[in-house]
Amino acid sequence: MTGLRRIVVVGASQAGCATAAALRRFGFDGTITVLGEERHAPYTRPPLSKGVLTGSESDDSVYLSTNDDIELVTAVAAVELDPHGRRVQLDDGDSIGYDGLVIASGARARRLSGRDVDEVTLRTLDDAVALRQRLSAASDVAVAGGGFLGMELASSAAHLGKRVTVVDQVTPLSGRLGSLLSDMCLTAAAETGVKILISSKGVEIAENGARRLQTTEGTALAEADIVITAVGDIPNTEWLRTSQLPLADGVVVDSNCQVAPRIVAAGDVVSLPGRDGRRTRSPHWSNALSQATIAAATLLGREPDARLGDSPPFFWTQVFDLRIRLAGQLPPAGEPVVLDGSIADRHALLAWPPVTPAARFGTAAAVNYPISAPKLTKLAQNPPNR
Repeated sequence: MTGLRRIVVVGASQAGCATAAALRRFGFDGTITVLGEERHAPYTRPPLSKGVLTGSESDDSVYLSTNDDIELVTAVAAVELDPHGRRVQLDDGDSIGYDGLVIASGARARRLSGRDVDEVTLRTLDDAVALRQRLSAASDVAVAGGGFLGMELASSAAHLGKRVTVVDQVTPLSGRLGSLLSDMCLTAAAETGVKILISSKGVEIAENGARRLQTTEGTALAEADIVITAVGDIPNTEWLRTSQLPLADGVVVDSNCQVAPRIVAAGDVVSLPGRDGRRTRSPHWSNALSQATIAAATLLGREPDARLGDSPPFFWTQVFDLRIRLAGQLPPAGEPVVLDGSIADRHALLAWPPVTPAARFGTAAAVNYPISAPKLTKLAQNPPNR
């Protein structure tokens, strides 16, 4: 695209930094300014609930390398966007102009309670450091939410010798991993002493100052020294409310990550069409990287090598000594083809065909099994027949 001399990236996230790097890789030689709300240099989030929380990885290990020719401004947040004047208003009273804009403002932890209760969430590096310090003095931990993050938090707390209870409205991980893999995780969790409770009528934090998870009817579920909630996230789009950009649980993009002329988006803030027609977000590390490359190409007027949805998404988690990596549609349905290893031994390479004839991909999973992400992705694209 002609006329681009200054590109502003709102969000010093994995997606924001990857987009900036891709812009340089594609030959953009103008000014790139990356704005980060946190005081830290850019860092990656997946280790926060695992190695950083347990202390097996140093805090410094999460920092991302950034190009020397990219201007990084930390501890400043975007509060408003004027797309017609091409300016971003900042919370320090200043503003910055742009020729091209990358929206990578990410998301923040959703809180279970809006009240002033002792609710711990984990989203940032500061969150992880603070929780690690609190865990050192705790014996009992309650986790609300049994998704990837909730179970990773439970696994890390159990690894540190804590008594852990996980509470959710549905069977943990079943909506992401399917019955076979979620059952494997729950069995491994039980072997470490983690207790799993299902509260179909909902979960809340007690209001009376007690550190307790309870049903919405007030029945106690878990008392603990620390109550951690992992109940999803909220896209950071408040600064865009007056911009007239399309918003629907995030920033609406097309298949090239374009939001509007000269504006693209990538990462956890991106809103995509789901299989049921509703828009949804898929806040995962691999999606942030793939969207970053597409967004950078689009902003520069290049034809992206791939579009959103062309390749199977990639996911991974590490819980209770299980390293599970998946590519393709989640959750997988039915019985898998065991390509190598053994399900009973928790060391296997598995594949599922597409759930419907119209589905573009099947699913491939590696459980404690050495295989590269590209090979696993290729397997999801071409799964074997049963």
